[in-house]
Amino acid sequence: MSLALLGAVVAGFVINTSGPAPFVALLVVVACAALAGYALLKLRPASSGIVAPPLVVFALAALGFTGGDSLWLTAFGDQVSCEVVSVNTHTSRRSPTSYSNDLMCGSQRIASHFPDNADQLGKPGDRVGLVIDRTGVVRVLAPSKVTWWRNLLVPAAAVLGATYVVLVVRLPRRRPKNVRVGDFL
Repeated sequence: MSLALLGAVVAGFVINTSGPAPFVALLVVVACAALAGYALLKLRPASSGIVAPPLVVFALAALGFTGGDSLWLTAFGDQVSCEVVSVNTHTSRRSPTSYSNDLMCGSQRIASHFPDNADQLGKPGDRVGLVIDRTGVVRVLAPSKVTWWRNLLVPAAAVLGATYVVLVVRLPRRRPKNVRVGDFL
């Protein structure tokens, strides 16, 4: 159970990375939900709360996703001023047109940075403040997204997961009432 919950938090964080890892992380979250449900059935064979483990797994993954990148960039990020090199237009038949900026942050080029909203889209020559990762693990974020309260979501996930495991193991097991077929009529 503990490994499934830990895997959910880590997979939630990995969703913030680039490349094919986010797709694998989504599969890991689903596998962790199934594993946590299986662990609950082994720990509490007659449990009626089989829906709880997947919900806890998805909540932990959401906390890892929301706070993981901020916590990582607090530890391994540098706040830099970048120059907008160009504006890109992304069109699709299925979704509205979106815009991104190509940025130059010192000697590092960041291709297709999507700002939080269209108002923050820069024109060539504008300066944009970003927090970039020295290790290259997570994507760049606006400084307003790297906050102390988002950093606290990862320890909150750890506390929530540990509390859930303790509750599953320590709470007294309820015996299901013997129900006869004729009792429903």
